[in-house]
Amino acid sequence: MNSEPVAEPRQKILIVDDTPANIEILYKILKSRYDILFAKSGADGIRMVRQQLPDLVLLDIMMPEMDGYQVCTALKDDPLTANIPVVFVTAMGKEEDETKGLELGAIDYLTKPISPPIVLARVRNHLELKRKSDQLERLTVQLEEKNRELDVLAREDALTGVANRRRFNETLQAEIQRAMRNGRLLSLILCDIDHFKKYNDLYGHLAGDKCLQMLGALLAGSFKRAGELPARYGGEEFAIVLPDTPLEQAREHAERLRRGLADQALPHAGSDTGFLTISVGVAGGQVERWHDMDWFIEEADRALYRSKENGRNRVTVGSSDCSLPAPGG
Repeated sequence: MNSEPVAEPRQKILIVDDTPANIEILYKILKSRYDILFAKSGADGIRMVRQQLPDLVLLDIMMPEMDGYQVCTALKDDPLTANIPVVFVTAMGKEEDETKGLELGAIDYLTKPISPPIVLARVRNHLELKRKSDQLERLTVQLEEKNRELDVLAREDALTGVANRRRFNETLQAEIQRAMRNGRLLSLILCDIDHFKKYNDLYGHLAGDKCLQMLGALLAGSFKRAGELPARYGGEEFAIVLPDTPLEQAREHAERLRRGLADQALPHAGSDTGFLTISVGVAGGQVERWHDMDWFIEEADRALYRSKENGRNRVTVGSSDCSLPAPGG
């Protein structure tokens, strides 16, 4: 393998000057170290900056039709070119001329006749700053992307790929508040794999993990409507938050999910049916001021428990009247 470092590409400098002799002088000074572009008018300079995105612009001030000040202003007003450094190279040596150039956004001001060593030194310094600024910008973009990835990982269950308990809690709380504020409906489904401990004992924990992954994929494929959130609630238990969903419609979703798993007929010798099944509890309705996360989770959990008690592999609906407070509420 070739371990030699990859050389960085030569940086590009655009010279904008209406006098060919001035362009030639700067070209001879800089050509050995940098790629040199040139334009002979302000309008052409702006066009080339937008096309080529050079690392530095050396800009004359006194040009016909569009002077250097106007060119600099146009470049700084354009988000595409605003961060490209501009250095004025001009015979206008008065203090007020230099001040005006710097106030327009130029980073330096070189007066003619130019000194080759000074031009080289200043150009080198500005381009080094530009290189470091570009590197910092790239690292910032990479860091932001990594942070987004970490944020996804922090809210995703690593095994199943659906939302984790943290994201479930945040989403359910937010949807309760939204539904309460707008007088909307909200339903919650809780489901649990039947005899999952026996499944692990019979087939091993690796098979158990694959079973959880399969159910996670089934949930992700079944609940894709905007706002719907399937999540791993804990262990072999999963939850689905269903905004703007009536209780009967949530029951229908839960029944389709139950049938979807049963139809796959995954063998489970420790189950009464002989294949893998889930028990499901559903709760919800129109949200009132006394309904909080505990109410929804407890109602769905009680319904899930009744499904277990009544033989498993079934869907049970909790309180059908969400307008009544929970006992003691």
